[in-house]
Amino acid sequence: MKGKIKNLSVSLRILIIGIVIFSIAYSGIIGVIGQTLWENQADGSLIKSEGEVIGSKLIGQNFDESKYFYGRPSSIDYNAMKSGSQNLGPNNPELTERVQKTLEKISENWNSDNKVPSALVTESGSALDPHITFNSAVFQIPRVSKNTGISKEKLRSLVENHSEEKLLGLFGMKRVNVLKLNLKVKRLMEEGD
Repeated sequence: MKGKIKNLSVSLRILIIGIVIFSIAYSGIIGVIGQTLWENQADGSLIKSEGEVIGSKLIGQNFDESKYFYGRPSSIDYNAMKSGSQNLGPNNPELTERVQKTLEKISENWNSDNKVPSALVTESGSALDPHITFNSAVFQIPRVSKNTGISKEKLRSLVENHSEEKLLGLFGMKRVNVLKLNLKVKRLMEEGD
């Protein structure tokens, strides 16, 4: 009986030491390393304007004003606590209705000569994607130009300068971070183009 109690006591001590080491010490050490070496990323890759946090470069936001570039649709209203799209099938009436509403929203850009990029009417797997494809940004230039007074050429240059290439040249598509792009559009409007 004494041997069992001794074994139980040793096991409990090892458990407590393990919890302290792996739950508290490890997390603290990794947190300190992250804050020391990668402070911006450890804090969530936040974007600030005039000292105020306005978003993260990793999470999309809703831009409804026609003077800004629109991001991808989000069925969760860009709420990071609810990450994950609805994954509705192509025959689902709810998806059809949502795509139709989005098409109406962007109809100002649409004419028979250009095709609507699918990324503007479909959401990403997380429904939080902060990027649109390069083609989606180019598609919106006429509307943004009309509503801001910024020339199409200047907006095209802006989109080119803010585009990110495929990851390692292989993965994904050429893309543009919508928040960063819209911040630049806002600055240009404030400066008077």
